[in-house]
Amino acid sequence: MRFELFLNKRYLVLPYSYNASPREVGFYNEDGEVITSLLLEYDENPNDWVYLSASLFKGKKVIIEADKELEELIKLEDEKPNTPKHFTLHYTPSFGWINDPNGLHYRDGLYHMYYQYNPVSKKWNNMSWGHAVSKDLVSFEEKDPVFLPKDDSRVIFSGSALDGEFAYTVANIKGERSFYQERCYSKDGFNFSPSEVIIPNYVSDERDPRLFSYKGKKYLLLWEQKNRFALYVEKYGFYEIVNTFEAQDAWECPDIYILGDRLFFTSADGFYFEAKLDDSGISLISERKELYLTKLPYAAQSFTGLKDTYIVSWLRVETPHLRTTGAMSIIRKVGLKGDVLTLEPNSDLMSHFIANGEYENSYSSDKEVLYLVTEGSFIGNILGAYISYDSNSGRLSFLDQNVIFKSHDKKLNIFIDKEIIEISNSDYSELAVFEIKDKNVYHKDVRISSYNVKIKEFIWR
Repeated sequence: MRFELFLNKRYLVLPYSYNASPREVGFYNEDGEVITSLLLEYDENPNDWVYLSASLFKGKKVIIEADKELEELIKLEDEKPNTPKHFTLHYTPSFGWINDPNGLHYRDGLYHMYYQYNPVSKKWNNMSWGHAVSKDLVSFEEKDPVFLPKDDSRVIFSGSALDGEFAYTVANIKGERSFYQERCYSKDGFNFSPSEVIIPNYVSDERDPRLFSYKGKKYLLLWEQKNRFALYVEKYGFYEIVNTFEAQDAWECPDIYILGDRLFFTSADGFYFEAKLDDSGISLISERKELYLTKLPYAAQSFTGLKDTYIVSWLRVETPHLRTTGAMSIIRKVGLKGDVLTLEPNSDLMSHFIANGEYENSYSSDKEVLYLVTEGSFIGNILGAYISYDSNSGRLSFLDQNVIFKSHDKKLNIFIDKEIIEISNSDYSELAVFEIKDKNVYHKDVRISSYNVKIKEFIWR
């Protein structure tokens, strides 16, 4: 059945039930043209509500194709309830599922961060682009989504932005998979021109277009299949293929970091290779290295519009007790030590931490946001979870995981943001990220001890 709603308030409010099966709901304009299609999870007793800006439906009236139950439940509101931020150092929206960061760029005093987003469920589906902005790479403010699914079969996958041009993948996920690349333009990051196809479907699942500029030319990187990627160059407003290449074990979400006169190609799992780019295309000129010691960080992307290279990655955290699934990492500045990339926390973030004491042999705190610098081996717990570090072997044991810091560094940098923990060595060339998922383990205290450990404490202000 179809029914009409006059959009005379700011928000269209949709029901959400945590264990309900998805139901397909179509949204149409007054001319009967599809605006979007969403799989909504609801039943007669919703336990949460999803607030979508009425402006997303582009008119004074929306026609909804759904069942009678939704017609009785759906409502309009002028005010959206305030959802307190759970994390301090890691961005999450007020509700929904998030994954890959998209379209990162700096323009007119604002850092824009878009991301893969399901605005109506904590589960993956309905891939759209969420949006958040910041003035300091620390505190991001959630904005309305900018791209919703085109219809009941075509969703919006990952992409990038450069100088007002946005490129992204349109993914046909019903029947025979067929992905293609579109672009649109925006002068402010909020309002967008009509879209156009720039690269049609050639393979099947090719996706994740990454725009970048190098020596006066604009390029686009694309994942094709398996470990194969393609490079395109822009000529007279069109993209022409330059070459394809393979990267050992690399998979989707390509990026290029330009550090001085050196280039590094990266992929979703944090694998990276030094690269060479000339008229014949991209070639990889080093062995594979890895940015991360653990599997939580994924699909990192760098900001365009900045002199230095700053990246954010999706953290594949489960956050079972929140209204969201997934989070974004601390934003880090990419540096170079010899042939190894380093990931240093950005200076805006570090300016919020103030020194609060130095300790020897033992330390405890009940604060939920901390930056600690440890020197030497230690044992203890972080929020109730056992942790140990042997600086001689570089072995860190935490949450039933064992990782090896190959530098065997005596110093560790530990960022604690409630149940997300980011740990790196002293020069930030090795990084491990963890999530405390068990609510029975989660306690609001940190304890570290050893006969020879030194701890510097920095607190958030």
